[in-house]
Amino acid sequence: MPAGKYALQALTKAGVAVTPKSLETDVKSVVSKVELGEADAGIVYTTDVRAADGKVEGVPIPAADNVVATYPLVSVKGSANSVAAHAFIAYVLSATGQSMLESFGFLHA
Repeated sequence: MPAGKYALQALTKAGVAVTPKSLETDVKSVVSKVELGEADAGIVYTTDVRAADGKVEGVPIPAADNVVATYPLVSVKGSANSVAAHAFIAYVLSATGQSMLESFGFLHA
């Protein structure tokens, strides 16, 4: 899973070795374990901490150790609705779209 891969990369950059008690299949499971007190900590995306609506507390990873996930945005060649696809991409890249994404914890593109 990408979040686990990014977490391992960040821990390696920080020079931290850990032996996890469990490896979850998705970030929602990690957040749930922390929220229920079944785990002391977990590494998830900022967006997942925000989605937990105050039930867990996030601690930022220092920039020098952090790994930033990149999400490509493209339209499918030969799409049946390429006009809508291009309009969606334009919206996401617009100031309004970027502001909305930032409100959920995504960084500016």
